[in-house]
Amino acid sequence: MKDFSMAFTVTSERNCPFYRAGDGFVLSGQAVRMESGRAACLILVRELTSLLFVLAGKGEEDKDDGRFSETYSCGGCTGLVKFRIASPNPGTVQDANDPDQERDGQSARKAERQSGAMVSGSLEGISPSELLQFFHMHQKTGKLLLQVPGGMGRVAFREGMIIGARFEEKEDKEAIFALLGEREGRFSFVPGIPAALATAAEIGDFMMLLMEGIKRLDEQKNGKRPAG
Repeated sequence: MKDFSMAFTVTSERNCPFYRAGDGFVLSGQAVRMESGRAACLILVRELTSLLFVLAGKGEEDKDDGRFSETYSCGGCTGLVKFRIASPNPGTVQDANDPDQERDGQSARKAERQSGAMVSGSLEGISPSELLQFFHMHQKTGKLLLQVPGGMGRVAFREGMIIGARFEEKEDKEAIFALLGEREGRFSFVPGIPAALATAAEIGDFMMLLMEGIKRLDEQKNGKRPAG
């Protein structure tokens, strides 16, 4: 997600200790850059982090659908600020000499919009483990779809808990472990889960699951056979 960049402008504020109307800042895939001399409020940075994965999945064809004119707000302290996008420039830079890559990317994004995907993007900019942590941290409910060379992987979340997963012939924990090693493809997140999963149990403690998966990847890289 290193090629993502989005500029914002503060449209109004009420008792904010840091910002005033007209102030600007830029959100990228790696940092938040404030105007010279302005402090980087940690509460605002947290709000922008939540927006990063949503906005990074939008392309130029989305500019006229109304979502780029949305006003966002931050009010986690003694004041309140409202801000909006100043100059949209989202997406991943593609090879200008590769028309097939451009067509494939457009087709994938079209399919994601038709499926109602809330967040989508390329795995070249973010790893599966980072995606899992994001949806867990923000307590999302829905399905994370990962289209990778080995096929389609699916991970179901309920309020941030992983309640099911499937990839190739693997299910639940083994599917998660296999998906963590993928580095190519696209992802999308579709809000909502079937009623049958509304009461499904968590397949395991999230952090323990992630640590075990990362441990297995390390063992594979070092030529060791995963235990159990």
